[in-house]
Amino acid sequence: MSGDHFPILIIGAGPAGLSAAIQLSRQGQEALVLERDRVGGLLWNANLVENYPGFPEGISGPDLVRLMQRQADRLQVEVAIEEVVRTSYLDGLFSIETDKRELTSSYLVAATGTSPRKIDLPVTGLELDGRLFYEVYPLLGRKDLRILIIGAGDAAFDYALNLAGKNQVTILNKGREIKALPLLVERAAEHPGITYCPGQPVASIDVTERGSLEILAGENGQLHSYQADYLLAAVGREPDVGFADPSIINNSSGLLEENRLFMIGDLVNGSHRQTAIAVGDGIRTAMFIGNLIQKEER
Repeated sequence: MSGDHFPILIIGAGPAGLSAAIQLSRQGQEALVLERDRVGGLLWNANLVENYPGFPEGISGPDLVRLMQRQADRLQVEVAIEEVVRTSYLDGLFSIETDKRELTSSYLVAATGTSPRKIDLPVTGLELDGRLFYEVYPLLGRKDLRILIIGAGDAAFDYALNLAGKNQVTILNKGREIKALPLLVERAAEHPGITYCPGQPVASIDVTERGSLEILAGENGQLHSYQADYLLAAVGREPDVGFADPSIINNSSGLLEENRLFMIGDLVNGSHRQTAIAVGDGIRTAMFIGNLIQKEER
């Protein structure tokens, strides 16, 4: 594959990828960040980040993104808004095809994060298109809506707190176990705009001609009716490895051992998906790559 060559390519401009790029820039290393959407990753969903050092009162995810973007701009980090279509590896070189061009690289840093786990819903009537979301940020800034959230983890309760200031939010838990931080659950319980309903697996969803949603949910034959304008599913996330073709997937352990491929942040951190951890991953990886390049140049 012909095309522009960059010594280091980073896929993903969330906290991990952006931190790696910032550190590489400080070290005088040339790197390009490829991002299909916008800088910030899942921070756009975060209502309040409270465990990131330096912000005693916490900071909203979008505000933290804006600060990171300013820092990256000051250090002249190059972020290209391009979607990676295919990535392969052959003879010591990565070949990357985006929706705009073809690139090559000696080192590849995968900071692609996670993608939401999709769910099958029993929909009747009209299509659900445009009424179901898996991320909260498309609904931010909207008001006077009835929003129904399916899930019972941190994301479900954080999304509810993010939206409830100007909307009425209902959380449906198909079971009775809550997997969210007690702090988030307490805040949701105290918020007048949030209703939590356990033991409510969705039985049917009817999309009316007006575009509103009528949901039946419950267990043991006892169904309850809920009305909503939008559904927000927060039922888990999975590592996003869509960037890699078999030449990388099948040889990932070898590429990792050879220090050619680096997988960082939420992509590999399982249940430890935290902004501070992702940032640390990015900085450590950048420093490691910088040392490798220095050794090669001697």
